[in-house]
Amino acid sequence: MQELMTLVRRGLVWIIVLGIVGGGAGAAVAATTDPTYTAGSMAYVQVEVDPEEGMTGYSYAATVADSATDGFLPVITSPAVAQEVIDELGLSQSPTEVASWVSATRVTDSPAIEIQVSAPSREDAIAVADAVVAHASDDLGALAGDDYPVSLALLSSAQVGAVTQTPSLLRYAAVGVVVGVIAGLIVAFVLATRPAPRRNRAE
Repeated sequence: MQELMTLVRRGLVWIIVLGIVGGGAGAAVAATTDPTYTAGSMAYVQVEVDPEEGMTGYSYAATVADSATDGFLPVITSPAVAQEVIDELGLSQSPTEVASWVSATRVTDSPAIEIQVSAPSREDAIAVADAVVAHASDDLGALAGDDYPVSLALLSSAQVGAVTQTPSLLRYAAVGVVVGVIAGLIVAFVLATRPAPRRNRAE
């Protein structure tokens, strides 16, 4: 430990300079990279039940919801739904591109679906994450017929959730600082262990 502290003191200038350079480089990379914003919403598969059917009806609804949940996943991420979302929100991207933003995952042992949207803007990510729910429900209902008792409802809106950004300016800068400090330590070690130059004796 004493040797390490001595090494740090001897190479402090290098450690500070390279740490600053590394942090600046990391921040510059993040600042010049097009950001991606990810927002999430939660949808819930619901089944219409006649209250007069009692427990039999609710048992039937649970069975139908369980099987219907998996059927909604490819619909949510389909270009057809993406086209409807584009028309609603006035997006300029193609249906294939917007569809590639969307991922849908079923919550284990539940008729709930978690939706993640990664888009080039915060506003688009939030809007698309909510819009795909209604359009997927309408599309599947249209395919199944008017008497289809299953629909997809928005359980948690992306409007109230956190939106993450990648790359993160602070994270990249922090990584750059760490790399710079390590490089400074290496330079300090090399300088400390380098043999002193020999002096020629005067004849």
